[in-house]
Amino acid sequence: MKTNTLLSKCIILSLFLLLILFSAACGRSGDESATNGDDTTAETDHDDGQDMDDHDAEHEDDHDESEPHLRIPNENGAGIHIISPADGDVFAHGDQIIVEVETENFDLSQEGYHWHVYVDGKSWGMVMGGNTDQPLTGVEPGEHEIAVYLSIPTHEEYEEGDTIQVTVEE
Repeated sequence: MKTNTLLSKCIILSLFLLLILFSAACGRSGDESATNGDDTTAETDHDDGQDMDDHDAEHEDDHDESEPHLRIPNENGAGIHIISPADGDVFAHGDQIIVEVETENFDLSQEGYHWHVYVDGKSWGMVMGGNTDQPLTGVEPGEHEIAVYLSIPTHEEYEEGDTIQVTVEE
């Protein structure tokens, strides 16, 4: 009888510890924020070990990067285009890559409206407050795809975005 009680207590304790670990992992993204005083918001999900101060941005906690974004049809003719860097541009390792966009039929200054930037399919941030550029630091050497998508306040992205290829040399 003592063995069953001890086993039950171990199972309950293990489940409790798993719950704590899961909660900590889900709340981790809220700890990766920094504010620089402007209206730019960015969230990173890359592994370069740099904190958000390197991205001149702050984090918005209701944006879960662990789940793929729902992409919705664009029924209002909104569009986003990368105007810098150019497709095929080459950068030296350590250079900051500044992604600059222009939009059509989409008011980035409207509350909650923003755009997302991805490097090789991984979220590299979100930009709010009417800002049209996002610096990327810590991009490793190699060929990379940079993609951008417009996002409404619910963080649903429009299906149509824009992509370019860049190379970072050692």
